[in-house]
Amino acid sequence: MLGGAILLAGSWVVVAARETVPRWEARLFSAVNDMSNFWWVLVWGPMQLGSFLGSLVVVGLTGVISRDRRLTLAALVGSQAAYWTALAVKNLVSRGRPTAFFTEVHLHDQATGFGYVSGHAAVAFALAAVLAPSLPRAWSAVVIALAVTVAFGRVYAGVHLPLDVIGGAGLGLLCGTLARWAFGLGGEGLPVAPVGDEPPP
Repeated sequence: MLGGAILLAGSWVVVAARETVPRWEARLFSAVNDMSNFWWVLVWGPMQLGSFLGSLVVVGLTGVISRDRRLTLAALVGSQAAYWTALAVKNLVSRGRPTAFFTEVHLHDQATGFGYVSGHAAVAFALAAVLAPSLPRAWSAVVIALAVTVAFGRVYAGVHLPLDVIGGAGLGLLCGTLARWAFGLGGEGLPVAPVGDEPPP
């Protein structure tokens, strides 16, 4: 919760404080966006996990594989909250996408509307915040890596600036963590045995 709040609030303050792109952010964007076209083949697939339909696929797979109703509902609520809240923040902040600030942008994808915050990053990190604590350590690392890949991919694709995805990650962490709490999953992610059941050995 604290990490997500810091990422969201900190990036929002920087974006709101100035109408131009900070020099460090412009350099970071250029460094990522100018990378070889080869990377697009690798990031396109994972990047879909942050889309509206992609998130629903993840929720469906969570239900089928885990058979845990609370975890599935938390993934659904967390990702949907991140998606719709990101849209609200976009309209509130009204920060343009990279093409509004730079003349030379390598566009690998198309996107409309405002840039801050990244809805893809918000949804991906919301799902990661919900699912990672309930998975074995190795799979938790995979889920987190996928969320980072989504954020990286949006900057690489030329449709978001670094602060857009940082803010989106913060928003997603907040929504995902709150969703876990709302469905009684707790911070540790361990399932709670029903009353009367014997604890596992």
